[in-house]
Amino acid sequence: MRLACKTEQRLKPAVMRCRFLFADLDMKKTMISFVFVVASIYLALAGFMYVAQRSLQYFPQQSVRTGFEDPAKFGLDGFVAASIATDDGETLVSWLALPPKPDAPVILYMHGNAGTLGDRAERFGVFHREGFGVLVLSWRGYGGSTGSPTESGFIEDGRAAMKFLQQKGIPASRVILFGESLGTGVATQLAANPDTSPLAVVLEAPFTSAADVARTRYWFLPVNLLMKDQYRSIDFAPKVTAPVIVLHGTTDRIIPFEQGRWLYDAFAGPKQFLTMNGNGHIDPLTPVSWGAIKDFLKANGAAQR
Repeated sequence: MRLACKTEQRLKPAVMRCRFLFADLDMKKTMISFVFVVASIYLALAGFMYVAQRSLQYFPQQSVRTGFEDPAKFGLDGFVAASIATDDGETLVSWLALPPKPDAPVILYMHGNAGTLGDRAERFGVFHREGFGVLVLSWRGYGGSTGSPTESGFIEDGRAAMKFLQQKGIPASRVILFGESLGTGVATQLAANPDTSPLAVVLEAPFTSAADVARTRYWFLPVNLLMKDQYRSIDFAPKVTAPVIVLHGTTDRIIPFEQGRWLYDAFAGPKQFLTMNGNGHIDPLTPVSWGAIKDFLKANGAAQR
């Protein structure tokens, strides 16, 4: 009996050590399983974002066919509908108003990420009444244009529009690139190219890069590694020699106001920054904002003649 008790006492520490060892192993297994599950979910999410990113980045309203309608239905006198063929085989819907005077500047308007040409008709009418020629186009995949949205495709669309104007006798030196939101990424890249260097550039609610905008929402993902269409305007801005005016609303919740300012700082040529106090993302142009744009263009030799 005593021998059995002594043996039991000697075994207790060993048993306890075994219990702690197994408990420790169970905890480690649980932690490893937890980490594995979390990592799997994260990788699955990253994979989904990579595969579906363009459907999350672009918002074309292909079902809204205002691009095919007569511009006159929107009160745009002097505008005609036209088709622009790209070098890679797409057909773009566009509206064109030739300048009232043969040598007047032409605004090539590059719209943002949603809506159609009809949604911006009021602006186009103002431009033309003020003596500018106007060409506006629906990006590929938007408002009746063929194709699907991509950064390289949009750049090709912009080149096609410049080529279209050249065929109309309007060289790049008479073109004012007006970029709105997503369109600022295309306008900046075109302006940085010596072959398409414009008379002037107007950027409304621009960004340093689309990747920087995405990072504000998807901070938990390696956006730079996953994102295909990054529109890195900050890299092209220093190469732009044309005069640039930047407009940005202080309460813009889509593209942070700071990004517009940072991009502005990167331009090396003549430039002006217009702070739109209290404005959100792409608010209607006002007499003040449009007046500032006209004054800037006139001061830099880009107003109507």
